[in-house]
Amino acid sequence: MDDDSGQLEANRLGTGNEWPLTTPTSIGRACDACRARKVRCDRDSPCSHCIGSEIICVYTPVQPPKKRTRILLTPQYERKIDLIDDRLQKAIGLLEKLQAGESSSESSKRYRSPQTSAQTPHSISTPASDLTQPKRAYEQVVEGNSSMTAHSAFANEFLQQVAATSCLRDSSPELSNTIDELSSILAQDDTAGDELAYPHARPIQQPTLPANEMPPFKEAIALIRLAQANAVVDALAKTLVGIGWIYEFLPFQLFTDMCLDVYFNDNHSEASFITVNAGLYSLFCDYSLRVDTSEREQYVTYAHLCRDNLETVLSNLPLHLPATSDMILALLFGAFYAIELSKPSLSWTLSAKGSELCQTLGFHRIVSIQKDKREDFRYKQFLFWSIYFIDKSLSLRLGRPSTIPDWDITVPRPSADTFNSEPALAYFVVSVETARCQGNIYEMLYSPKSMAEPDEIKLSRIEAVLSDLRDLETMIWETNEKWFKEAKESSGEDIVNFFYKSDIVLRLSLLTLVHRAAPRLPGAITAFNHDCVVAARATLEKHEECIALVNRSRTSYLATYMHWTLLFAPFVPFIVMFCHVIETQDEADLAHLQAFITSIQSAPSISGPAFKLHRLFQVLCKIATGYVKFRVSTTLEDGWQDSSTIDHCLDALGFSFTSGHIPAQQRQPDTPHICTESDSGADHTRNSADAMNNRIRATDPMIWMANSAELEDWLESNGVMTGLI
Repeated sequence: MDDDSGQLEANRLGTGNEWPLTTPTSIGRACDACRARKVRCDRDSPCSHCIGSEIICVYTPVQPPKKRTRILLTPQYERKIDLIDDRLQKAIGLLEKLQAGESSSESSKRYRSPQTSAQTPHSISTPASDLTQPKRAYEQVVEGNSSMTAHSAFANEFLQQVAATSCLRDSSPELSNTIDELSSILAQDDTAGDELAYPHARPIQQPTLPANEMPPFKEAIALIRLAQANAVVDALAKTLVGIGWIYEFLPFQLFTDMCLDVYFNDNHSEASFITVNAGLYSLFCDYSLRVDTSEREQYVTYAHLCRDNLETVLSNLPLHLPATSDMILALLFGAFYAIELSKPSLSWTLSAKGSELCQTLGFHRIVSIQKDKREDFRYKQFLFWSIYFIDKSLSLRLGRPSTIPDWDITVPRPSADTFNSEPALAYFVVSVETARCQGNIYEMLYSPKSMAEPDEIKLSRIEAVLSDLRDLETMIWETNEKWFKEAKESSGEDIVNFFYKSDIVLRLSLLTLVHRAAPRLPGAITAFNHDCVVAARATLEKHEECIALVNRSRTSYLATYMHWTLLFAPFVPFIVMFCHVIETQDEADLAHLQAFITSIQSAPSISGPAFKLHRLFQVLCKIATGYVKFRVSTTLEDGWQDSSTIDHCLDALGFSFTSGHIPAQQRQPDTPHICTESDSGADHTRNSADAMNNRIRATDPMIWMANSAELEDWLESNGVMTGLI
C-alpha cells in the first residue's frame, strides 16, 4: 500500500504543470539542482534525485555562445587612447593652475577695482588665445649669452664651484640652503607659453572658422601609405615619391598622427590642420597627374579642397603663435606653398615668423639641443635649416636683410654626414648651401651699405662670393658622384634630370648676378664686364636645354621651373643680354633672347607673376629686336640724331653706356635729349623728379624693372621706344 501511494505521489509530481515538458532524449546536460549540488544526474525528466528530494526538476537549455565583437588595436585606437590620456593630463594641469590662480587672486584683491574684483580669476589671467585653442605643451624659451639668464647661470656655476672647493656647505648649513634656493630659482625656466602671454588680457570670443570639409579619410590614408612605402612596388609610386619634399623630410609617423588628430579630434590645433592640408594637397596634386582621366578629376577636387582649407587657416593666423615644433612645421609648409604661388612677400612673412620661433626655442644654438635624442635633434635641425633655406633665398629675391644672421648660428651646417640616408636629404644639404650663397650675395654685394663701399672692397667681396660658388660647385659634384644614379633609380630619370638642369640655370643666374655687381672699369665702353656677359649667355643656353627636357618629359615641370628657378631668384641674365644686344647689335645673342621668349610662351597661364615676367621680357625683346633692325638699316650720318635719342631713352632705364656704333666724342652733352615726342610743358619739378628716378634706376635697374606697372608707364611716355615695339 505504501509502495502504491509512493508511486502515485511520484506520478503526481512527474505529471504536474510545474515540471518542464522535456523529453529525456532532448536532455544533454544535468538538471540545475544536480549541477548546483554537484551530484550525478541520470538526465531523466524528472531525474531520480529531484524525485527523491521532492523538488522541481528544471533543465536550463544550453545557450549557443554569443558572437563577441573583435577589437582591433589599430594605430587609430591607440591614438584615441593617447588623446584621452593627454586630455586627462591637461585637465589636471588646468585644475592645478586654477587652484594657484585662486590663491594668487586673494593676495591681489586690494589692487583691483570693485568691478574687476567681481570677475573670475580665469577671465583675468587667461590669455585670449587660450579660448580659441586648447592648452599645449609649450617648449622652453632660449636666451642668448648676453641675457640676464645667462649671466645668472654663470654666477650660479661659479658659486657652486666655490662652495665645493671651500667646504662651505658643511661649515654653514644656512648658506648651503640659500645656494640650493638660488639653483632652484634658476631651474624654473619660463616656457614659451608663459613668456609670450599677456597676463591681464581679457578673454574675448575669437571668430571661429567654419566647419572645414576634408577629403575622405580612406583616400587620404591610402595616399599616405603609398608615399610611406617609398616606391617599393611599381614605377608609379617611384615617380610619385620623387616629387614632394614632404615624402622624404617629414617623419611619416608624425604626419600620420596629425592626420588622425585632424580627422578624429574636434580640438585639433591650427598647426596640425595646416600641416595635414598642405601635405595632402601636395599628395593629391602629385597623384592626380599619374592616374587615369576618370579618377583625375576626383583627386583634383580633393586637392582643391585641401588648398582652400590651407589658405583659409593661413590667412586667419593670429600675430601670437605658440612656440612649438608643430607650429614651425606648419609655417614651413605655408612658406613653401606661397612660393608655389610665386608670392615671395607672403612666403617671407611666414618664414620670418618661423625664424622667430626657431630662435625663441634655440634651434640655432647647439647648447640648447645637443642633449636631445638623436631623432629629435635631427628633426629640429631639419626645421631650422629649412627655414634658413627660405629666409636666405628670399633675402636676395626681395632685397631684404636675412632674419637669421650666420654669425649667430652655432649648430653645425648640415652635411652629407648629417643627412645621408636618402638622396633627397643629400640634395637638401646642397639647397641649404646654395641659399647661404644667395644670402651672402645680397649682404656683401647688394645691400645699401655694401653698394656704397669703395671699388676695392667691392672687388674683394666679389672674389669671396665667387670662391663660395666654386666651393658649392665642388660640393655638388661630390654629391652627384655619390647620389645621382641612386636618385634616378628611386625617383625617376625625368625628374632628377629636370632638377639637375634647373639647378644649373639657377647657379649660373647667381654667377651673373655676382659679376653684375662688379664696378665699371675706367674707360670701359660696355655696361657689363666680359665675365658677366659670358655667364648670362651660358645661363640662357642652359635654360634652352632645360626647357627642351621639360618638353620631352611626360610630366609638365614648367610651373615648378618658373616658380623655383626663374622667379625664386632675380633672373638677371636676360637683362644683361638685353643690354649687351643694345650695345653690340649681336644677332646671335638676340636669337637667345627670342628663343627665351618662345620657350616660356605658356607662362602667362601658370600664374600672375609668371605672366608679368613673360610680359616684361617680351617687351624688352621687342625693343632689342627693333633697335637692332634700326641700327642695321640706318646709316651713321642719317640716323645719328634718332640713334642718340634712343640711347638716351635707354639711359632712362638705368643703363648708361656708350653705343658701339656712336663714338663717345661725337655726342653733344650740352644738347638735352629727352625720350618724349614733345618737350613742351615740362616744368622744373617734373625734371627734378625724373632726375631722381633716373639716379635710383641707375643704382640697380634690375630692381625697378621687375615692376611691370612702372615699365608700362615708361613705355607709354616714350614714343620712340614704343615705335620699336
